[in-house]
Amino acid sequence: MTNKVLLVCAATAGASLYFIYALSAVLFLNHLELATITLLEAVIIITQVVRLAGIVAYFGMKPARLEVLLVLLSLETFLVMGLIVVYLISPAPYYSNLAHAIFSTWVAALFIVLPSYLIFTGVTQMTQNRNLIAILVSLTLEFGFLTFAASSMLGFGGAFTFANFFDFLIGAAKFDLGAGTIPFLGSYLILIPSAAVYLALLVYVTIPTSTSVVPPKVTFVLPLLGAIVALGWVYASVLAVPNTLLSFTVPGIIVVALLWAYMRR
Repeated sequence: MTNKVLLVCAATAGASLYFIYALSAVLFLNHLELATITLLEAVIIITQVVRLAGIVAYFGMKPARLEVLLVLLSLETFLVMGLIVVYLISPAPYYSNLAHAIFSTWVAALFIVLPSYLIFTGVTQMTQNRNLIAILVSLTLEFGFLTFAASSMLGFGGAFTFANFFDFLIGAAKFDLGAGTIPFLGSYLILIPSAAVYLALLVYVTIPTSTSVVPPKVTFVLPLLGAIVALGWVYASVLAVPNTLLSFTVPGIIVVALLWAYMRR
């Protein structure tokens, strides 16, 4: 029975996260000015896909080591740092603009290709490994970013390019979404899978492990406490600081901090 519940939780969380990811990808393509894509931007996107495919081929079902992901998927940042040094030596606007374009396209590339892999490895860990800290940190941060991106693009009426996608994210983080900014149907497209992810993780945390010595009644208290903290933040604090980035990241950080403190006991 426990294994069946665990599989249901993993399947629910995975399907919901992939739905939010697909929604974000569709919105991204709708707002992207395809006619402005340059050869440099296309090369960055294609090489990101090739590198991630190589990681998947090498590690298979196992999640890749963090340092491998950082090195292989962040090669563009070394080029950006080199361009910044060149700009400081010879302050020509060309180098600064090129560095900005590469960095923004790199962020867009990560947004396009990386979430699908992180969701897959997170869900796989749910079925194979009961390390709550690793699983919850990965999935909740991924959920927070995708929800932030989807809600920002739903409330955005313009267009962007690869070269200014990072500027769009920064602007969205500072922008206060007013009532009626997000379409009624769009809000439910985010709300329903978000609730499914939250409930799946809530139930997952309460499933006892084979070596657990903590009574099930006690393990259920922490997720409920996390739910109360998150809902309290959304209801009260966001009213005082109605920022889209804070709205979706702070509850996750608070819950993760509570889990860390609890596991250290």
